[in-house]
Amino acid sequence: MNYNVVVIISIVICAILSLLLSYYGALLVLDEKSGLFKVTQLIIAIVSMTTFYAPIKHLLIKYMDVEEDESENKND
Repeated sequence: MNYNVVVIISIVICAILSLLLSYYGALLVLDEKSGLFKVTQLIIAIVSMTTFYAPIKHLLIKYMDVEEDESENKND
């Protein structure tokens, strides 16, 4: 499996997790009709994306046996 595919898969997984966490996390704190709901949801989404991206990518690379060297496509 290519390194770029692993990065895309980890971004998609992280985006889905962030969407769920940000919606339900903001719903716990604020009412959905509140003016600060979307701002809180955005902050939670940004924090969860930056928190979960690296561990998910590391696990996918580890278990899919992908080398992080991007120069494998170059045939010099």
